[in-house]
Amino acid sequence: MDELHRWVFTVCCGALLCGVVSVLVPGKGMEKLTRAILGLFLLCCLLLPVGRQPRLPDLDLGEAQAEAERAAGEVSGYFLRDSVEKGEAALRREAAKELREYGIKEEDIQIYIETDKEQGTDGPGDESPSGLAARVRLPQRLRELEGEFREGLEERLGVDVRLEYDGE
Repeated sequence: MDELHRWVFTVCCGALLCGVVSVLVPGKGMEKLTRAILGLFLLCCLLLPVGRQPRLPDLDLGEAQAEAERAAGEVSGYFLRDSVEKGEAALRREAAKELREYGIKEEDIQIYIETDKEQGTDGPGDESPSGLAARVRLPQRLRELEGEFREGLEERLGVDVRLEYDGE
């Protein structure tokens, strides 16, 4: 019976509070929104008896933390791979542009971008800038211009360039 008295008291207090708030709302523009919110509040007062404590489920925070870290790792891995791919594509375009200036057709060359990680590092952002290199495979007939190609490519790309020739 005591629970019934508490529930009736809660409903009466909720109705009283709703009445006071509806009187204090200043304009007609907010009247519909206020009535909707107060109606939901009063409905909650009717459905939630005061004497009952809602039972919350036991949460395993360690498991939630591990899941959040796994999801963050997947997202950061995606963006890291995407940025590396875009950087490689930009280096390939610049290398092809430089070689076109020497009259070399793009079909005659193969460009590979290599990243060497420092020993003992395995996290994002741990790659050494000096570990970035472009490996360019050219036809054998262009071997005599190697010095010229290498200097021009290294200057334009800003990375070490390794030239290779077909048949090696």
